[in-house]
Amino acid sequence: MTLQQLVDRVLSDPKFWNELRKDAGKALREAGEKPTPEQIKALKEVNYKALQDVGSAFAGGGTIT
Repeated sequence: MTLQQLVDRVLSDPKFWNELRKDAGKALREAGEKPTPEQIKALKEVNYKALQDVGSAFAGGGTIT
């Protein structure tokens, strides 16, 4: 899974998003992936609140100017 595919899945699948936040390794394995320890570590360090805020800011279709 590429980063773009991960982002697309997160944006389109709320259940996956919630599972990823709870247990990234398990969520990725259930999605058929074989996450590396580095990937799991990186996902554990993500500020999910900040990502939600960014998603909300762009939810109306706004663009960066």
